[in-house]
Amino acid sequence: MRYYYCYFRFIYTMILFLGTMSVCAQKLNTDSLLVVIISDMKTSNNYQKKIEKCLLGKKIAPDYLDFQLLLGRNYEFTKQTDSARYYYQKVMDKNPKYEDAFLYSINLDIQEKKYNQALETTEKTIILHSKSILFYQKKSEIYGLLQDREQQIKSLKETLEIFPYDPQARSALEQLHQENKNNRMGINYNYTTISRQEIGPWHLINLEYVNDQKWGSIIGRISYAERHAINNFVIKGMQYELESYYKTSKRSYTYWDATYSNDLVFPKYKLGGSFYLNFKKGWETDLGLRFIKTQNLDVLTMVTGVTKTIGPYWLSFKAYLNNNKKRYNPVFALNNRYYFDSKYDYATLNLGFGTSPDERTTIAQLQNRLNLNSYRMGIGYYRLLFEKFITGIQFNYNYQEYIPNEYQNEYELSLLLHYKL
Repeated sequence: MRYYYCYFRFIYTMILFLGTMSVCAQKLNTDSLLVVIISDMKTSNNYQKKIEKCLLGKKIAPDYLDFQLLLGRNYEFTKQTDSARYYYQKVMDKNPKYEDAFLYSINLDIQEKKYNQALETTEKTIILHSKSILFYQKKSEIYGLLQDREQQIKSLKETLEIFPYDPQARSALEQLHQENKNNRMGINYNYTTISRQEIGPWHLINLEYVNDQKWGSIIGRISYAERHAINNFVIKGMQYELESYYKTSKRSYTYWDATYSNDLVFPKYKLGGSFYLNFKKGWETDLGLRFIKTQNLDVLTMVTGVTKTIGPYWLSFKAYLNNNKKRYNPVFALNNRYYFDSKYDYATLNLGFGTSPDERTTIAQLQNRLNLNSYRMGIGYYRLLFEKFITGIQFNYNYQEYIPNEYQNEYELSLLLHYKL
């Protein structure tokens, strides 16, 4: 009797073992097949063969949703969009955790210009995946395709409330505001005192008008400068300037600048231009030239720079190389901004070495300072008040060499007030 009991126990154990081995083998074969299909997705364009493999995987493991998701993708690639949509929906219904199924379905609707259907799916997805910024971005993208600017702006603001450091949403919102033609006009005032006796103060007033368009912006500026020197000598004059930013593509734009003056306190004229190229993850580079003609010399400057957006931080580094009579003088400028709400609300910190042609307060001194050292730093705060008034205050300090090995301290106060029309 004991012999039969042991025999049946052995048979039962073997059945369990073989069954377990069968299940493991099936899972191993299923996983292997899935790996093969994913690899083929990257290397092969034989979509029909991949569809056959997906159907086989679906037959072996009907609850393995990865096969059905890949099946939908391959049907989409072969323009069988109804079949693709069917499998996307099937995956979404069975397991809402599959974010890719929602994303593929939304993109398919956008591709077929079924924007309202895509928007409906996106709204549902945001409820299910509220921590995924991708679907908030899709929502604003769809409103843009629907030409509903009001809802697109509202959607971007909602995105920034949840993801305040998203550079893509902030950039898109600023671009929409620019397209709404946020024209403005205002005044900038700079007051500079100098530690040397009987030198200064210097005054600089800029009146400007900014006209924003979909293609970019154009800025007109009239400047008045007044500089006090030894024996109550005063030099003053006017300068006229035209500045523009022009969008050349979604990822690039150009900058142009031209000034003219017939007074000694300013250069005779200045011409400048730069090309800017945006990359992913908040990177931007630029390359350009500046040419300045003064009463006594001509200066050609090469400029290059790189900027990086990290959350609310905007970091910029620029390098200039001034060329005067085959002598080269480097200039470096580092700027940092911390944004609060809009592009008009930020605190700034800047450091620099040398005198660049882009500094309006010292451009008249460029011919005297090319071969002299300059160490500068500044802090500022800018704020949009009552949705109409752009205000700003900035303090700059410059440790300036005025003759070889002799330095003076320069303290500058800048005030800004613009009105949005």
